[in-house]
Amino acid sequence: MPGAAPVRTLVRRVAHTVVARATLMVLGGLSGVVIARELQPEGRGVYFVIVTIATITLAVGHLSIEQSHVFLWSRAADQRSLAANSLVLGLTVGALAALAAALIVGVLGSAVIPVAGYGRLATALAAIPCAMAVLYLNNILVLRSQVQVVNKAALLGGLLQCGVLLLLSAVTRLSPSQVVALWALTSAVPLIVLVPAVRPRFRYWDGALARRALDRGLRYHLGLASVFLLFRSDILILDGLTTMAAVGLYSLAVSLAELTRLVTDAIAQIALPRQLDADDEDAAATTLGVTRLTAIVALTSVGLMCAMAPPLIPIVYGSSFRGSVPSLLALAPGLLALGATRPIGAFLLRLDRPMLASAMSVAALFVNIALNLVLVPAYGIVGSAIASSVAYTALAGLQTAWFLRATGASPRDLLPGPAEAAYVRSGLARLSAIRRGS
Repeated sequence: MPGAAPVRTLVRRVAHTVVARATLMVLGGLSGVVIARELQPEGRGVYFVIVTIATITLAVGHLSIEQSHVFLWSRAADQRSLAANSLVLGLTVGALAALAAALIVGVLGSAVIPVAGYGRLATALAAIPCAMAVLYLNNILVLRSQVQVVNKAALLGGLLQCGVLLLLSAVTRLSPSQVVALWALTSAVPLIVLVPAVRPRFRYWDGALARRALDRGLRYHLGLASVFLLFRSDILILDGLTTMAAVGLYSLAVSLAELTRLVTDAIAQIALPRQLDADDEDAAATTLGVTRLTAIVALTSVGLMCAMAPPLIPIVYGSSFRGSVPSLLALAPGLLALGATRPIGAFLLRLDRPMLASAMSVAALFVNIALNLVLVPAYGIVGSAIASSVAYTALAGLQTAWFLRATGASPRDLLPGPAEAAYVRSGLARLSAIRRGS
């Protein structure tokens, strides 16, 4: 089958990466339980709105420089300069983005963006420069095929967040302000691992290369920023049209839904160097093979979520979060579509068509916002989940259609078969062996 050898290598590496991702999932789940039980729906809503504004700042403010570094890396740019530029640009661009976000929220006021405490927002935004540097440095390590270092850095943040949450909840009643401050701290902590691993040297700073990265990044930024807003615009719409308790219920559904993407994202990360370094034909074959694999993984993870969420959410998070279940189930079709086609988005970067890529993302974002404004007043958080699911599926469909047209592949080539099932079984066997050995 096309791309069989690369996929075998991929499965061996994913089996090791999944161990770290599974640990992160457990830590994140435990942290989510503590936050939900301590803050309850309204308090979780307060916390999640603040964090959503901060993460939107990160996503909109990164200017897609890390994506332009992917392009420049594949064009044999000086890798030492890309590493040095990643740290300097991360801190600088992050600080400017945080300042811009504070000004925008202040000018628009609470009538447009209700915020429960500007001090909490300032705390979250203060972490953006470090979080931006983490984003750029992670990208360099992925391009070097050092995903294990990225995993270690993420594990450090997850362990710190979970450990401090458990400690604080044992001695006091957690407040949204404490949880926001902890989020800010854990956003910056990965730099302790990343900086020594990347070893950026300021003498390799290259201003001309930075300008090239900025110029190319801006060409793609509208589309990439739209993709992130696709995942978070519903939170801000709910914040304006419903209650903090409703936002809290929906935010739990969103957080749990995103857990289904952990393994597919890990597979896509590990496959990225192969997709960029190979020639067009080999890269397309690899993308097809990896997409067939992620389709099986996405179907399995989303199916398990749909089966387990209804009985477990009230038990684990408390009966006050029972209302999160319908929204989570409504998100499932879109999650399946995005998870299955995750590797295709990386391949499309090779085609260097920023306007077309941006047009698809903006169209999906427009669909999401429009449907949210129509459905939320009538159906509340379930309406928001339906709107998001439709938009996710639309984006996955548009990207897949572009990929098939560009490569000449058939839709049948994307359907998983016995070979992919064998790869999954092989990966599970390796994962079990790693666990037994640990």
